[in-house]
Amino acid sequence: MSCRGLGTFQDRLECCRDVVRRSEMVRSLREVLVRYVGSIVAIRCLALGSFHEELAARYQLALLLELQEFLCQDGSDVLVSVYDPVFTDDDIEYVKKRGFTVDELCPEGFRDARKVLYFLPHAPLDLTEQVLVAEQPRLWLANNIVEHTDRYTKTKLHEKYPVMSKLLHVLERVPEVPTSAINDEQFKSFVSRKKRRNKKVFKEPVVDYDSVKSYFDSCSIITDFQGGTLLRDQPWINAFSDLTFHHIKRLNDK
Repeated sequence: MSCRGLGTFQDRLECCRDVVRRSEMVRSLREVLVRYVGSIVAIRCLALGSFHEELAARYQLALLLELQEFLCQDGSDVLVSVYDPVFTDDDIEYVKKRGFTVDELCPEGFRDARKVLYFLPHAPLDLTEQVLVAEQPRLWLANNIVEHTDRYTKTKLHEKYPVMSKLLHVLERVPEVPTSAINDEQFKSFVSRKKRRNKKVFKEPVVDYDSVKSYFDSCSIITDFQGGTLLRDQPWINAFSDLTFHHIKRLNDK
């Protein structure tokens, strides 16, 4: 189904929502999100893009709307905060009409990160590092942290994005507490493309991760959508490439 040539913006958005709603990607995401219904009180969405101008951003907005609707199924009110410097006046007007707030910095009601779902569909590494430092997210629906940093050596990643390098370091290879609704495929051991290509390479210098101040102790992959197969060859093209649901944790989190 093509959602490009339909009449009004609302028509095009509803077309995107219908595609997303019927997808195996969303079915898989609902299975893992159901345990958070009632505990997630807000969604913080960054790097969405201009959804009036770009098809990929429109699909990403469609997923955001589906996420909010699903998390409100128990009758609770889930707040949404969005921001992207490329937003047009039309984009801002639309999200405000939906009751969303437009916030470059984390708004007051979003300070308990344990209750906030972070959705960053295509955030650059510098923004990812910035949000990790400033907002300390726990539930992180964004680019796969392994694949997103794969072009850097461990040393270079540590130099440029120290918190992200430590997050990659603590990423758990073993599932923590899978529920009956979560498929085995959704907890995976990750081996990056670079490591698969280069089994015999020089030994990198040891990185002192303890020197990096951070809020987390561990990180697990809740789902990577069957290794990304549920994300590829779809009408949304590259809107959700490498999308992965991470759980970033600290020892005193309940």
